[in-house]
Amino acid sequence: MFNVIRKFKFSHGRFSCATSFTSATNFSLLQFNHFSSSAANAPETNSKDSNPEPFSAVYLKNEYGVSPRKALYYSKRMKFDSLEKPLSIVAFLKTHHFTDSQISRAVEKWPYILRCVPESNILPKIEFFRDLGFSSSEIVKILTVQPNLLERNLERQMIPCVDFLRSFLHSDKDVIFSILRYPGIFREKLHHTLMPNVEILREVGVPDSHIAALLRAAPRRIAVDTASFRSTVEEVLKLGFSPLTKNFITGLIVMRQLSSSSWKEKIEYYMRWGWSEQQVRDAIRKCPQIMSISKDKIAKILDFLINRMACDISVLTFRPGLMMLSFEKTIAPRYAFYQVLLSKGLIKSSRLVPMMWCPQRLLFKRFVQRYEEKDPELLKLYEETFSKSKA
Repeated sequence: MFNVIRKFKFSHGRFSCATSFTSATNFSLLQFNHFSSSAANAPETNSKDSNPEPFSAVYLKNEYGVSPRKALYYSKRMKFDSLEKPLSIVAFLKTHHFTDSQISRAVEKWPYILRCVPESNILPKIEFFRDLGFSSSEIVKILTVQPNLLERNLERQMIPCVDFLRSFLHSDKDVIFSILRYPGIFREKLHHTLMPNVEILREVGVPDSHIAALLRAAPRRIAVDTASFRSTVEEVLKLGFSPLTKNFITGLIVMRQLSSSSWKEKIEYYMRWGWSEQQVRDAIRKCPQIMSISKDKIAKILDFLINRMACDISVLTFRPGLMMLSFEKTIAPRYAFYQVLLSKGLIKSSRLVPMMWCPQRLLFKRFVQRYEEKDPELLKLYEETFSKSKA
């Protein structure tokens, strides 16, 4: 068996890769005890059975909970008649900080991991991520969620993907953040999805700095079919978003999260609460995230704002961000404190929306410290009101 020693380094903004081989002894299977006694003594096939279940299928089902149909499918493509091969893979993964549960998840997702050659399939990927700056726990997380990355080609697929991200993000810290957001980006074909979609954004006038923000925060939303992506960009433009604003990217992300039918249903749901279609469109341009919240939350907040607080629809369309506030932690306790201030004659009713909208620090400064001399009990009432929301 051989160990592969790969060293990755950046040269003029690109990865270079050197490989050398050193001989190493085989893993001692006696050093590891991952399997239960029932798995270690896997059932032998019945010689009287004319159609015995493959050893590998039985193993995948019993040890990793792979479904019978899936186990049979993979057993035809990765035959092994003993535990020597899978045990060596498990042993190797354990030496690189994988836990039993993480190994089980990886195998259940992608059984082909058990046919990998550790020193040529697994180790180079681990060293690739490590040299980029990922921690051991982050590497394990990526390969547990996307174990099929182990079959990706470093030089033709993974390194070019990192080079592409670095051309926009400029720092390894942001590249790492982007990859952690969507490890599946390594499965995308640069020339079929990512690069053409970037050009679509550039064509309509989106600045590279905003494209970088999209690649950092939501790379999954740009790694899609080009025709579908272009259609979404056109829909965002029709809503009146300026491609020069960051809200264009936010609107694009939110729209990519919803199907066209779900998007239409959400607009209709707002209209049931008295919003006109134009008011909904205006609100979306200011705060696209209002389309991502559930109907239950929409109903709960609008019922309180409109029926309890007597808030006009025009106020909500002017400040649609109110819809994004937490009902329990922000809206309800602030309304309760507003009622206290109003009953004491310290504020006018027109201060309700500013109280809802401002940061907690400013709320304390403007509505507690400002009136504390007039009412010494105000601080205590403030603390009691907001301590309940934190409980």
